[in-house]
Amino acid sequence: MHRGVAVDATELNRGWRGIDTSRRWPFVIVPGFTPRLGWSRGLHPEAAARLAEAALVLDAGLTSTIIVSGGAVHSQDNEAVLMRQWLLARGVDERAILVEPCARHTTTNLRNAGRMVLAAGASEALIVTNGLQTYYLAFPWRSGFHARCLAELGFRVGALEWLGPMAVAFRPSAAVFRASWKETRAGDP
Repeated sequence: MHRGVAVDATELNRGWRGIDTSRRWPFVIVPGFTPRLGWSRGLHPEAAARLAEAALVLDAGLTSTIIVSGGAVHSQDNEAVLMRQWLLARGVDERAILVEPCARHTTTNLRNAGRMVLAAGASEALIVTNGLQTYYLAFPWRSGFHARCLAELGFRVGALEWLGPMAVAFRPSAAVFRASWKETRAGDP
């Protein structure tokens, strides 16, 4: 949902032009950002910073597709829809954007985006994020991310590797296509 209206991801993604195998990264994944205490004023500045970096990666010719991932977590605003709007307002071609509007937290951001990556025939993606989430993802055993995936989903979402302060390499596991072993605390199946 986005502001009370169902999000039609199929329609939003209909114009996607497909992956360009000549690019370094078949996909760039941008997870949404919602502080634990909530946010109800549109796109959070942390998400905008991630999008600005992802747009630079696209402009540099290192990718042909940006996946924006996030649901309506603490407000009526759907993060993926807001991120798509931000990219479009800055001139990014809608054919270079895929929307994943269902994820409620980082584990499901990567599970759902990982499904999209593998379904398109790719085997890796670049995650563009910032702040503590970079550490959380780039060092998943130390940070507890893998443990959270195992506890909530029943599997690890894939291999993750630090590349820089806003960049984490992601190789999704085929396990992302499995259903979660239990419903998560956030109600995500």
